Amino acid sequence: MYGVIVGDALGVPYEFKPRSTLQKTPVTGMRGHGTYDKPEGTWSDDSSLTLALADSLVYGIDYDDIMSRFSKWLYQNMYTPENEVFDVGQTTEEAIYNYTMGVNPLDCGGVEEYENGNGSLMRIMPLLLYINRKSIDEKSAIELINNVSSLTHAHKTSKACCNIYNFLVQAIIENREANNLKTLIKKAIERAKKQYPLKEYPEFKSLYDDLFFDSGENLDSTGYVVNALQIAFYACYHSSDYSDAVLCAVNFGEDTDTNAAITGGIAALYYGYKSIPPKWIDVIINKELINEVLDAFSEGLKHY
Repeated sequence: MYGVIVGDALGVPYEFKPRSTLQKTPVTGMRGHGTYDKPEGTWSDDSSLTLALADSLVYGIDYDDIMSRFSKWLYQNMYTPENEVFDVGQTTEEAIYNYTMGVNPLDCGGVEEYENGNGSLMRIMPLLLYINRKSIDEKSAIELINNVSSLTHAHKTSKACCNIYNFLVQAIIENREANNLKTLIKKAIERAKKQYPLKEYPEFKSLYDDLFFDSGENLDSTGYVVNALQIAFYACYHSSDYSDAVLCAVNFGEDTDTNAAITGGIAALYYGYKSIPPKWIDVIINKELINEVLDAFSEGLKHY
């Protein structure tokens, strides 16, 4: 999951920068300040919620516990690099508030079309690793992913995107010897076409198009969940290593941290932890917290 966190930190300084600006001066590495004037290696809500979910999954699936940890992040600054929360998505914030008001966890998330931000996709990786490590059957896996997305984002599009992301995670895990990420991405999309047919999910028209990977010129990099999924697939498809993928995602502009976090999760899974530039990992803030959570998560996968 360092792939998620490093991608997030890489994109934080450039959030909301238009693509045209980054085309003139492309991002080539980690830096500080920028949009939020934060030190180099600062990560944001993408990583915080990923860590909170991973920490909860140590003991299995408990929706109340997940939302409780999300609440501690938002209101008590837990799972943050410097004891400060910033860059909070509105749909996520409203869902957590709903939970603190006594709403059932699975009823907290936004259900409207306009509430399809990328806030559940950006944090879903720990659950996907959990599902694949436990060899959970397909029907149960889809239900689990739908539920964990629904804690904050309950619209069918958000849930579908999280599942399509898992189709690629599964393809990578099941084909570790494969040396062609392009093939695995296309395999995941073919599976998505069957599970989420275009007639019911017209929002995936672009992703399902045979010409999708020919050009990224028309890709939208704002915070809509389908956009984030498309950028992650496109950036990974055209990559030769981890840095290629996340830099491509960042240089699309706009929601740079989340797009790179989602991309980075896939890229690190395929290329491996060692593919992440050590100099980028070195500057990540509060690695003590990150390592503590990830070590516990790894142990939890073995025992629970």
